[in-house]
Amino acid sequence: MNALDPGTQHSMDGRMSPDIQAAFHIFAAHWRKVNKEWQYPVHTHPMFEINIVLQGSQQMTVGGQSYIQHSGDILFIRPSVLHSSLGTVSEDEMTYYCLHFDIDDLVLRRSLMTMDTVSLSGDTPELQAIRSSLDAIISSTILPDASDTQRSRLVTLNASLQLFTALSSLVLAALPSPARSTLPGVTEKTLALANAIEGLLQESVFTAAATGSRAGSIEDIAAKLGYSPSHCNRAFRQIYGLPPRQYLSDLIIRHAKLLLLDNSLSVESIAYRLGYRDVSHFSKQFKRWTGLPPMGYRQLTEEPGKTDGNRISEK
Repeated sequence: MNALDPGTQHSMDGRMSPDIQAAFHIFAAHWRKVNKEWQYPVHTHPMFEINIVLQGSQQMTVGGQSYIQHSGDILFIRPSVLHSSLGTVSEDEMTYYCLHFDIDDLVLRRSLMTMDTVSLSGDTPELQAIRSSLDAIISSTILPDASDTQRSRLVTLNASLQLFTALSSLVLAALPSPARSTLPGVTEKTLALANAIEGLLQESVFTAAATGSRAGSIEDIAAKLGYSPSHCNRAFRQIYGLPPRQYLSDLIIRHAKLLLLDNSLSVESIAYRLGYRDVSHFSKQFKRWTGLPPMGYRQLTEEPGKTDGNRISEK
């Protein structure tokens, strides 16, 4: 009998749901009213973007194609796609809201990367859910409750979770049957390689946590798979829209956050589990990733007034 699951004894049938660990990041989100002289130059960035016009109209160019957004129209822009705004179409003023986001769940990332749609329009339940979540996020941006910052934060978090639920529903509704497995023009061999890299990156983080070794580098993984690091980098980025080194960093920081929830573990032991021999280096890396030192993050997750007797000083 498995000691971790005593309920299996005398069981006749059963199924396990997959373990889910996902982190998302919304950043550089802003509400802005502009005049007819305003424009934004051609640019690109490594994250997804959602742009919605709230008042007036806007002419956007995305991937070389022109789009006219009227009030309520939403544009969805994938990472690394060139885009720009030519400003208002005819009105003297225009108001828009823009947010950038990233998600480390590679199944959702890949699904979003394969979406051909830029203009999200219509009255489907999925698009209505996206608009509803955006309305809630925008409202919390424009009219924050200054008297209750905790409530404002939770309202924004709730709306953000609704947004990612709506995006998941959107890609599910758009999936053909059988589901398209990859981007147009990308071979199944490239997809298989990217999946193998992802699996080895995951494995390296869990192995490091169990043994205190360093998580595997893309060079080590490439050698194991028999490809050059540059080829592995290119394949992974093609499928998932981010470099494997960034994904590895995301896995490490996610695991670090989970370990910090366990007050019985010191920061030194967590650093060791993640392959760091220098706790100061780990603390600096964690702060660079999250904006907080490890103990600062731990304190935010504790109950009010609760203290940890094993705390250490950090730089």
